[in-house]
Amino acid sequence: MRILLLSFLFVIGLLGSRMTGTAEENDAGKLYAARCVMCHGVDGHPRGIAKGSASFTDEAWKKATSVEQIEKIIAEGRSKMPGFSAKLTAEQIRILAAYVLAMK
Repeated sequence: MRILLLSFLFVIGLLGSRMTGTAEENDAGKLYAARCVMCHGVDGHPRGIAKGSASFTDEAWKKATSVEQIEKIIAEGRSKMPGFSAKLTAEQIRILAAYVLAMK
């Protein structure tokens, strides 16, 4: 029983050490994975229907773009991208926009 408990605590410690960032950053990552990855890829490079849109890791694009502009695009949509204002809260849109702008 003691070995089982120690093994359990060891595994929990390993899982906890893999979690980095704030809760907000982790939530933004989950939102991105759930809502954006299918078109914008894990790495922020557009694919499929999103081809032709900005690469989220392009430094020139980042310098020319603000969080507010990204929030507006997420909320209202743009070109082939639908708006998400009916599916996400304003707070979710805000942290998602900040996440996109911070991608490396």
